[in-house]
Amino acid sequence: MMMRPFIAASLFVLASTAAAETTRLTPGSNTNRLERAPTPVIGGTAVPAGKWPDAVAVLGANGSCTGTLIAPDVVLTAGHCADANPTTVIANTTNYNGTGGVRSTVKSITAYPNWETTFDVAVIVLNTPITSVAPRRIGAACSFQGFQNNMMVHLVGFGLTDTAGQGNNTSLREASAPIIDATCASGSGCAPGASPAGEFIAGGGGTDSCFGDSGGPVYLDTPRGTIVVGAVSRGLDNSATPCGGGGIYVRTDKVLAWIETTTGKTVSKDTCAGGGTGETPENPDESGEGGTGEGGTGTGTGPDGEREESSEITGGCSTGSAGGSGAAVGIAMLLGGLRRRRR
Repeated sequence: MMMRPFIAASLFVLASTAAAETTRLTPGSNTNRLERAPTPVIGGTAVPAGKWPDAVAVLGANGSCTGTLIAPDVVLTAGHCADANPTTVIANTTNYNGTGGVRSTVKSITAYPNWETTFDVAVIVLNTPITSVAPRRIGAACSFQGFQNNMMVHLVGFGLTDTAGQGNNTSLREASAPIIDATCASGSGCAPGASPAGEFIAGGGGTDSCFGDSGGPVYLDTPRGTIVVGAVSRGLDNSATPCGGGGIYVRTDKVLAWIETTTGKTVSKDTCAGGGTGETPENPDESGEGGTGEGGTGTGTGPDGEREESSEITGGCSTGSAGGSGAAVGIAMLLGGLRRRRR
């Protein structure tokens, strides 16, 4: 994935073998601050309806990101995505500019303390729980036992699909990529405050995330089903291109306690027990403190007939409004000139 400093991301697979590092700044943020831009899925493919219903579009006044529904009213995204001032989240959609999808407005977004040098994550609390989509189980400490280089993960997001980080995209895409550095010890832009093993590097050589993918899920297949083990943050330092050289992702186990403490919710998480085969539990044991909704059915309704809990969308995939993707990309490219490009 590309660096996440930009708030619009997509997954892509590059034909290049370069593994340079880059990070992207979030549109509308202080340009003196290191941020991670959203990443697009380069070289990836379009996601079939209903495959990743918990991968959500995070839309705001200053741009857009991707996120993961981890409780009926909680979304995990990137810390730098707070600068997008998100107002709306859309779940169970493969195109956030379409008419489908389950929508909810944002009640609050809280970035991890000092996320620029620690963990580039943020949590969104929704005004109305999304009950028709099962929250994705989040990877805990036990989930990372045996986590190592060359394991394959799924990169999913609404980011751009061009290695130069240009163009526009509002569709959900996916790509499979190998873990390159399971502990982010290579020094390719890894955050000192997240060390040791608070981040990992995946992709490169043609497979990556990009602007707009920031905060999006990194899924890992396990005997218990597919869980989310990472959030898109940024590209590698000194990458030859904004996207395609590989990306840095925040490990979910390192921020799990912070997520629950900050939101006051119990999120759906991997217990590492049993041998279930479902991607997500049909009735998650942890559906959020306060009991505002259930996990749903796992796939929810189809994108063409989804329930809207809020219809206001003010952000685009990258920056600007949903319909102003060109301006958003322009801002993203400007911010991308900084040393670390956030996706």
